[in-house]
Amino acid sequence: FMKIVIDDPTFLGVNEAALALSEASLSSTELVESSLSKIKTEGKELNAFIHVESELSKKEAALSDARRRKGTLLSPLDGVPIAVKDNIDVLGQPTTNGLGTQWLPSQDAHIVKILRNKGMVFIGKTNMHEAALGATTDNPHHGKCINPKIYSHTPGGSSGGSGSAVAAYLCPAALGTDTMGSVRVPAAYCGIVGFKPTQHFWDTVGVTPLSTTLDTIGPLARSVADIAVMTDVPLKSLNNRDFSLAVLDNFDSADMQEEIRSVYEQTKNLIQSSNVVIETTGLVDYEPSQARRWGLLISEVEASVLLGDLLIRSPKAFSDELQSMLAFGTRSSASRYFEALQQINSIKNRFLTILEKVKFVISPTTPQTSFLFSDETPVNQADFTALANFCGCPAISLPIKHQAGKKPMGLQIMAAPGKDVELLSVASFIEGIVT
Repeated sequence: FMKIVIDDPTFLGVNEAALALSEASLSSTELVESSLSKIKTEGKELNAFIHVESELSKKEAALSDARRRKGTLLSPLDGVPIAVKDNIDVLGQPTTNGLGTQWLPSQDAHIVKILRNKGMVFIGKTNMHEAALGATTDNPHHGKCINPKIYSHTPGGSSGGSGSAVAAYLCPAALGTDTMGSVRVPAAYCGIVGFKPTQHFWDTVGVTPLSTTLDTIGPLARSVADIAVMTDVPLKSLNNRDFSLAVLDNFDSADMQEEIRSVYEQTKNLIQSSNVVIETTGLVDYEPSQARRWGLLISEVEASVLLGDLLIRSPKAFSDELQSMLAFGTRSSASRYFEALQQINSIKNRFLTILEKVKFVISPTTPQTSFLFSDETPVNQADFTALANFCGCPAISLPIKHQAGKKPMGLQIMAAPGKDVELLSVASFIEGIVT
């Protein structure tokens, strides 16, 4: 362990970094400077950051080191660096929301206050899909963000910069936002862990909204234990008799890449060989692609209202593509919008009934692996992730170890709203089997 610290502190996860700090194997200043240095060198071509905060973060690290010397630490995470998606306000750092403009917030977002009160150090703002409305992070204003596991491929989105930064060891963790899968899709494509907590687990004050109906803040890291310590969720120690899993036949029969289907089947077999029961259930009248279209309509209508003033003030800050999506939202009738809301509410009620019987539902995180920027963007990227947003459920994407080529893949686990402790505890157990 000491050798890892001495060789390259950026390879430490959140818990490992906290332990190294507590053992005085390294200082927060060394940890933060190693991240900043890697962002400038290896991270440069990834374009994972819109803004790198060298000066303030070095000062915050020095203050953390001073607290450690005095014995006045704010939490075990004091001095650990973190990156933040650029639709989340950090005092002293510009926010762009992935648009061609920026503003300086007057205060931290609520989630940033929480983590700042723990002493975490904010090293910069990560690249994202423009206005968080899309899943490639091919940003017209700030450039493409590259997937560090497969160059010239997308890291996913909309929290693509956060996924890329964590996967490339530029920082131990990052914050993202998830409206229909925007934390879990990058986690799956980049081979890391992405968690969407129960909706409203963290207040979204200080986050530029996309859809107030669906938005959730979520962390990305390299292990479930790292997610747990950031979210203050105490993991329970489980064995294979403590829980069972279920699959939805709606997802298992949905359109997906053959590579995904094959690895997913192998993963289910692997889980069952550890004596974890997997049963099959179904969500009546649920068609993932149709449901995703309702979610997109809701997002476009709400975004057109929420971003309307900014669009009038700074039209050049919005690409033509984004403007046309917002115009579609503006033109959509109230009756279509309310029908979409009713449809997802009906889905929610039916799925929550299922979750009373089966506590945890697994699926592939995405129907495909990461793709080249030059490829056509698949429309169904969020077909398996959107359900958790419709229902306010906690959901996590775990990386799956497999032999089929080198492209990362994710396994998604969902639970009922409020069951974040149970979900992360099960995810920690499954992580030991599949990664």
